[in-house]
Amino acid sequence: MSSSLDLLGLTVAALLGPQATADPPFYATDAGAGVASPGDWPTQQDQYPRIKVFVFGETKTSGGRGGINFTVVTTIRVIGEVSKPVQINDGGAGAAMAALGALNAQIECAVINSYPLTGQLQQFPSIRSQLAFNADGATHLAGIHIDIDMEHFQSEEDFAPIASSDLNELDFASTAAPPTGFIVNLNP
Repeated sequence: MSSSLDLLGLTVAALLGPQATADPPFYATDAGAGVASPGDWPTQQDQYPRIKVFVFGETKTSGGRGGINFTVVTTIRVIGEVSKPVQINDGGAGAAMAALGALNAQIECAVINSYPLTGQLQQFPSIRSQLAFNADGATHLAGIHIDIDMEHFQSEEDFAPIASSDLNELDFASTAAPPTGFIVNLNP
């Protein structure tokens, strides 16, 4: 059973890395422990590099009539942000671009190589990235949006069970003339 929120949690764990709780910790990306999902996003400007992760969307395609099953594509958006100070001859912009390129590669490797995550998926249908840079002020900021599509399967087990009561008795009464019928008690 995989839901989009399950995949979000596994993606955050992959970006932190399997050694994140070791002593000393070893993280999967340069963002270190600066990986956040909705509800714990940092707001301080001095916490770079950092990664934000959330469920961007979900598409369910029916497997056809006759049963409850869906091929689900969950899009997880990973936002990576870096900052480098201004340098002579625009060296800060180059440093920000290099740091962003390294962070992008680390994010992709951490997610794609995460066995707990990939074990829940059928495939990664696509990964799309958009880069952005800002050179205003005393620092060069660079960011990337990485949309990672994750295909997985959901069936009737993944949905809430239908409320029902225990079957204790069957009553086969007929409305035919003359009336006939019988009762079967299922509790001996």
